[in-house]
Amino acid sequence: MRRKIILLLVCILSSCSNNDNSKSNTQNDLNESINMVSESNKWYINGSLEELDEADGISKEIRRKLIYYFEGDTLINGFQFKKMYNKQLDSIYHQSISGGIQQFNSTFSSINYVAAMRQNSDLVIYISPNQSTEEVYADFNINLGDILNYKWNTYNATVTEIDSIKIGTNYLTKYKLSNDQYFYEGIGSSYGLFNTWQTNARIGGFLSCFSLDYDKIGIDEGFYSLYSSATTNFCPEF
Repeated sequence: MRRKIILLLVCILSSCSNNDNSKSNTQNDLNESINMVSESNKWYINGSLEELDEADGISKEIRRKLIYYFEGDTLINGFQFKKMYNKQLDSIYHQSISGGIQQFNSTFSSINYVAAMRQNSDLVIYISPNQSTEEVYADFNINLGDILNYKWNTYNATVTEIDSIKIGTNYLTKYKLSNDQYFYEGIGSSYGLFNTWQTNARIGGFLSCFSLDYDKIGIDEGFYSLYSSATTNFCPEF
């Protein structure tokens, strides 16, 4: 009888230990860093361009949507890089400069090679098309008070606050900067992948949404934050 009781206690303790390990492993999964250079990621860009054709008396507006993504590998300088592309959809509208109703004109779509990128721990390296020289895209090893090491950090903005946001079962670190803009772990700038922080909104496209596998989040601090409160509103697939 005593032996049976001892065996029962051993089984119970073993079961508790396994449950604790399971919880611990789950917690570790939740806290894993999210790599920027991954085929699991997509960036959704929205924006518009305006052009004036005074000779023909026409004002033309191009409403632009872009999806950035990684697909496939390439070997450069002995290192393996992921290839980044974007899918571009431009819808063109026009109206008379003197006024009147805006009319839909045409739609243009294309797929473009953007860059080769690789990640070494927190450091992300990229190479522009038709180039072989590596440049630092960003260093995600960031602490409070640091100058952000980001290619387009033109005015040496520093980190003033550190927070986190949830995407699916993961958490991303969010950095507020001294220029009142934001930078995200694994995502980049709140204004987009290759943008400095702009004040003129009519020059192209800005980040509105990011997806990790099937989980999507609206970028609340981006240019389109007024319109992206719902996580899927500005995450169009085309």
